[in-house]
Amino acid sequence: MQTTDRLTGWCVIAMNRMRVAGIALCVGLLFSSKVSAQRKASPTVQDRQREQHSLAFNLVAAINAAEASSKKKTGAYATWEMLYSSGEFTSTGTKWAPESMPTVRNAMYGPGPEIVPGWKLRLTISKDAKAYSLLLEDANDPKCRYAVVSDETGLLRQSRSIDCPL
Repeated sequence: MQTTDRLTGWCVIAMNRMRVAGIALCVGLLFSSKVSAQRKASPTVQDRQREQHSLAFNLVAAINAAEASSKKKTGAYATWEMLYSSGEFTSTGTKWAPESMPTVRNAMYGPGPEIVPGWKLRLTISKDAKAYSLLLEDANDPKCRYAVVSDETGLLRQSRSIDCPL
């Protein structure tokens, strides 16, 4: 009988240890999944930078579309002041951005030079209004001065100061 009691005691101890190990495993899995979810939820500096660059590219594409429309209607490219005052870009947004880009479509545009918060526009129209060049520069990047550049060809380029990688 003593052997049976000892065996039963060892079984109870083993079962308790298994329960504790199982509970510890469950707690560990819950904690690791919560930490993993927090990591996914908080954007990195690179994610924010990618979003900002996407905003700039889509904003320049919208300006290019508005310029192409101006050229088609009037035979001349428009200054930012003309685009803004004609309602092409307003404090409630623009029709020139795709619906898939609500940050550009619904942006609060201003008269400039900072046409949307954090982005400065330099739009130069040729004397005959048959050509233009534009530079949209990140106002919050004094070191690298990231910018998106375009012209009447519609080609978009990105640039930074020479000491900063693209």
